[in-house]
Amino acid sequence: MRKKVKVLPLLGCMLTVILATGCGDACLDLAGRICNCLPDDGTRAECNRRAKDSESTFPVTAQDRAYCQHQLDTNACDCTQLATPEGKASCGIAFSLYVSGSVRPQ
Repeated sequence: MRKKVKVLPLLGCMLTVILATGCGDACLDLAGRICNCLPDDGTRAECNRRAKDSESTFPVTAQDRAYCQHQLDTNACDCTQLATPEGKASCGIAFSLYVSGSVRPQ
């Protein structure tokens, strides 16, 4: 009986951790996955910090969360794909000021 009583707090703690990780923000999870592709601990930590800080500046909508979850579910942002311009575009992190055909020669 005593053994069971000692195990209950441990099980409760494990369940809390499991539920907390399951209810994470999909966009922060996606940002973390992208940040993990960076080459060293310092840049990864800075990337994660900026992602977390951006959360208060740029509010995330339900539509944004659904998009992030889709990107996670389809594994669209793995490190191999992020190494290419096409992979960055499919992940949704490519940004270009120039669109082909938008400037005409004079």
